[in-house]
Amino acid sequence: MSKPDINVPLDRSWFYNEKDKYLDLPEFKRFEEISGIKLHDIISIDPETVEAAQKILEERSVISNEVRKLHFGFAFPYFIYTHDFHDIEPVPRHKIELDKLFMGLDMCDSLRRRHIALSHGIIPYCLDKVHEKTGNRLTVKNLGSGVGLDVIHAVKNANGNVSKVLNYDTNRDAVRIGRAIVDYMEIHERAINPGVIHYVDKSMTHSDECADVIIMVGVICGLQDFAAQFLLTRAYDQLYEGGALIVSSSNHHMENADPFASFLIQHLGSKDDYDKGWSLNFRTEEKMERLLREAGFHHIEIFSDTEFPGKKELREEILFGIDTLPAKARGYYHSGKPLNLPPKEILERGIAYNWIAVATKT
Repeated sequence: MSKPDINVPLDRSWFYNEKDKYLDLPEFKRFEEISGIKLHDIISIDPETVEAAQKILEERSVISNEVRKLHFGFAFPYFIYTHDFHDIEPVPRHKIELDKLFMGLDMCDSLRRRHIALSHGIIPYCLDKVHEKTGNRLTVKNLGSGVGLDVIHAVKNANGNVSKVLNYDTNRDAVRIGRAIVDYMEIHERAINPGVIHYVDKSMTHSDECADVIIMVGVICGLQDFAAQFLLTRAYDQLYEGGALIVSSSNHHMENADPFASFLIQHLGSKDDYDKGWSLNFRTEEKMERLLREAGFHHIEIFSDTEFPGKKELREEILFGIDTLPAKARGYYHSGKPLNLPPKEILERGIAYNWIAVATKT
């Protein structure tokens, strides 16, 4: 008997049911104009035509190249956080206007907003809450951490209440960048106590320590519910009493609230499989809460990338800005200006594409 696939089956029915309507939208036409690719080539029934179109995209856009290299890699969201090309693999025929088009998509920018919500709102809120409840200096596990920028910013403002952070990730580039940033924060900025933040070059499935706070960002987004349930239950079992889990998941707005972004993530394949697409689980808030309750959690708060604790206190340069810490830490010049953001009226519309839950073990 074959094992069930843990990844969500790809569902493009929303697009194909009204294909002509979507292909006539201005953002679809604009993409064709900038990229030089006909969208009919991307949805062609001929595999060679599709593969050729995707090859052109990966040669002209660093974002497309990173997505095709590894759908769940660290580099794509890291680039959206920083708008910095230094740590991104160059592409041979780069058209920066194409990457700017992608970054101006509301769904794409939601990764930047998620980073801000976690760094300056939700993780600090959770650390304060658990410290106040337990009185402990906290041990934090960040599973699938990537560079770990969210936690670095949060620990900087944690008033010494964090004793240890274990960032689990197997991507050597992410770990190398993260360690360099932490060294800078310890030695030059003196904003983090030495020896607090560690990187563990192992899969998150090899993490078995107990912790006060466990963080899983972007981990369960593409998983079927039974696989997500397994990871959430495992996290519950590894939390100390009074500890909390911070977990994010893509939500139901990702299905077609931003049609062109949805089209791209579901049609941009990997380098090994042009038809792979990005299979996300479009969870409702109710589904998110149910998964956490079934894992054993009772006290659950669900925030989003647009509504989170402390947002009203944040300066506009943070809310509508980018993360320049990696450039500063590694000696690169960064103007601090975003390459491109969605129009302000789109940002102020406030559609959230990510749930971010804080679930407490009581």
